[in-house]
Amino acid sequence: MRCLLFSVLVLVGFQCFAQGLKLKECVVIAQFEKLEDRYALEVNLCEILNPMKVQTIPATNIVKQGGTALQLSSDSSMMSWKAKNIQTYCVVSVKGYDKKFKSSKSDISFKDALERATLYSLYKADISSVTFEFLFFREGKVVYSDLLKIGNIGERDDVVKRFRKKAPKHIAEHWLN
Repeated sequence: MRCLLFSVLVLVGFQCFAQGLKLKECVVIAQFEKLEDRYALEVNLCEILNPMKVQTIPATNIVKQGGTALQLSSDSSMMSWKAKNIQTYCVVSVKGYDKKFKSSKSDISFKDALERATLYSLYKADISSVTFEFLFFREGKVVYSDLLKIGNIGERDDVVKRFRKKAPKHIAEHWLN
């Protein structure tokens, strides 16, 4: 009986300390070489999050054409978004193809994440799955990281279509709580 009571208390204690992302607002930044890939993922993620009562802005609406997302890491830019009640930045990139990946545990800064080169594109020929990595930043620090694997793809449009299908459930379970 004592063992059972102790187990219940430990589990309740862990639940009290476990914190989710509780996403309410964010700027979505997709890291891809091709502008159309960046735009497609940013806009689709914003369209998924908006009905879930999450205020979102795609970075392609902020960064001028030909500019880099590094502009978002400047102090003046961060202060202007903070004044508009947007303090969370979501950096989306492809972690890899056709393998199982683990979420990043590194404490990378927001500026370093934006400077990182993208090795992968949204779609590559002869792949069956793609894994997206989502890094969430507040005040320049990583507060949450997550992975989403999209499988059974044959072309670029399949990636976007399956992302739109799989992401809402994943987001509701992991990002909003």
